[in-house]
Amino acid sequence: MRLLRKDFNMAGCVITFPSVYHAFRAKKILKEHGIPAELVPVPRELSASCEGLAAQIGEEHVDQAVEVLGAKGVAMLQKGIKLVEVY
Repeated sequence: MRLLRKDFNMAGCVITFPSVYHAFRAKKILKEHGIPAELVPVPRELSASCEGLAAQIGEEHVDQAVEVLGAKGVAMLQKGIKLVEVY
């Protein structure tokens, strides 16, 4: 499995957002709920423009993260996309 950041040791799932504002808000909310997440650039496989931020989250936390962020009104575009290694 390809990780977006080699120093961030968790399975490669991401949640993307329509704006940087939503990404930073999501990071803060996830931290408050004890859900480990790291903000990373949106993978080029998910966005041709490579703009914006995504939250990289362990696969075991994705459902909880999506539920918490939805309840807090955070806009999400792609929820829990699993990254796979390309050979």
